[in-house]
Amino acid sequence: MLKIFNDLSPFFEDCYVQFTIREYARWRKISPPTASKWLNSYARQKLLLKTKGRNMLLFSANRTNQFFIKLSQLYWFSKLTEIGLLEFLNDEFVHPLIILFGSLAKAETTKNSDVDIAIITSVKSKPETHLHIFEKKLKRNIQLFIFPSLSKIPSNLRLNILNGYVLSGKWKILP
Repeated sequence: MLKIFNDLSPFFEDCYVQFTIREYARWRKISPPTASKWLNSYARQKLLLKTKGRNMLLFSANRTNQFFIKLSQLYWFSKLTEIGLLEFLNDEFVHPLIILFGSLAKAETTKNSDVDIAIITSVKSKPETHLHIFEKKLKRNIQLFIFPSLSKIPSNLRLNILNGYVLSGKWKILP
């Protein structure tokens, strides 16, 4: 994985977590001065927010920064690819459009967030199985929403899916 993914992974895993320099240094297994340098650098780039609390500096994810949101989406794409979930879904369905949506796509992730994936495919080739293997690897529940076409998606869910992050496949007009 890229260095930035490794450095910011706790902020991608839980976008509401706050770290002091010492906590981050302990988690990353680096010295506090190095942790301070890295965290301040990411704060200058506006990827992290720096606030004063508990008589020390606290660093948290800047969930309003578009670059942080895109990095978060790429982090989850990388993670889902690394564990083999995308390959599994591409094998499971015929020419699927796979979209990550919900809290993971919006950089609003908490420790208890599930992985919401919409799959738009004209034909389902095999039954859904083995998701529990990927849930164990991610330590998160995975929810699949399978639709034959965009028009079959309920209107209250459609905009959320359209604003999601395309993990695999291409938009096309399905019958």
